Amino acid sequence: MFKTRSYLVTQANLELCFPDMSEVERGELARVSLKSTGQTLMETPVVWLSKPKTLTTWIERVVNEELLDVATGAGKGVIVLLPHIGNWELFNVYFAGRGKMTALYQPPRQVYLQELIEDIRSRFGNEMVPTNVKGIARLYKVLQAGGVVTILPDQVPANGLFVPFFGVEALTDQLVSRLVQKTGATVVAVSVIRLENGRFEIVVQPGDEGIYSPEIEASVTAVNKTVEKLVINVPEQYQWEYKRFRKRPKGEKKMYRFGKREGIH
Repeated sequence: MFKTRSYLVTQANLELCFPDMSEVERGELARVSLKSTGQTLMETPVVWLSKPKTLTTWIERVVNEELLDVATGAGKGVIVLLPHIGNWELFNVYFAGRGKMTALYQPPRQVYLQELIEDIRSRFGNEMVPTNVKGIARLYKVLQAGGVVTILPDQVPANGLFVPFFGVEALTDQLVSRLVQKTGATVVAVSVIRLENGRFEIVVQPGDEGIYSPEIEASVTAVNKTVEKLVINVPEQYQWEYKRFRKRPKGEKKMYRFGKREGIH
């Protein structure tokens, strides 16, 4: 409504990812997407602080739960891809009723918040590890022991490969592909979708077969394809205000320069 920076970033991302969509359609998608983000922001304190018995009533149903059952029952390790769709924090609540998982998270820049955030997100019995060498080493150990690891696959990494995301070159982490190649883990993708009644539907889908390719670029590309499939089901609940394309291939124009002089990477 107020053409905030989040709105401008959302519009820029939608123009890149949906070039065939009309300006009116993109404007409406931006509006409902930002509304969904606002709902998530209001829900998050409750998700962090409420008791499990309260939060489990928010989950109305789980679709394709058997895919998760088969993957975890195989005993060879499972990687859950959890993009920023709906209220993804609720997966932590749901899985706590099934067992233990280890999740990778980006520590906040404010040192005083790091321990607090880790305590909040691990209070359901799940293990949280930071995005550093020690944390990544822990992921390998968990998978080799047949455990479950959850990764947010749509964040911009410090290093990675430029592969397509909705047809646009996006710097993408190689971590998932490396974990699969070294541990033989099974990949499933999960989205936590907000329903019209305010409750949620958890949808489990198989990872794209290309993720298991021995060719690293093909595997990383398949990670993005997996995310795309989840997003396209509910594009209005994806967090388009995230600066997914802030790092560009060398020689390309910088994104998100609103009101600033154009720059080149």
